[in-house]
Amino acid sequence: MSFGTCTRERELADALRAGHWPHAAAQELRAHVTACNACSQRVLLAQAFRRERAMASSEPRLESPGVLWWRAQLRRRNAAIQRISRPLLGAQVFAVAVALVAAVAFLISQVRNSAGWFAWIADAPRALHLEALVPESLQNATGAALLVGCLLAVVAIAGGFAAFASSDKH
Repeated sequence: MSFGTCTRERELADALRAGHWPHAAAQELRAHVTACNACSQRVLLAQAFRRERAMASSEPRLESPGVLWWRAQLRRRNAAIQRISRPLLGAQVFAVAVALVAAVAFLISQVRNSAGWFAWIADAPRALHLEALVPESLQNATGAALLVGCLLAVVAIAGGFAAFASSDKH
């Protein structure tokens, strides 16, 4: 493709630059472009570039690099916080479970051994007349231990709910 070989090339370039091609161009210039290989190639290239420019300008603009960097840093920080908090949550759940099991085991052993300083727990259902709420089959020492264990479970669940409600992730 060699430009500069045609005498009407400058006139064609001006018409293309001004946006007059092909509708506002003179009839003899249009006839010349059909006959001249160099001018027809220039028109073809100009139309291809104009079409590509129109397509590129219709595409959405990207955000500034600063905004993209800030969002990437925010995502990275949030992912790191989430990655760190997973094991902590698992450790907290494990610690609560171990504490509950230890508390229930301790209470059961104290009720079975009927230690004098801890004997009031075994007598608590009778002193509070809770035996009306407990079936007769559970009104012995095992039933009292079961009742105390259930009460401790309710307290532990309420404590877990209170801890969840006071956290900032809800």
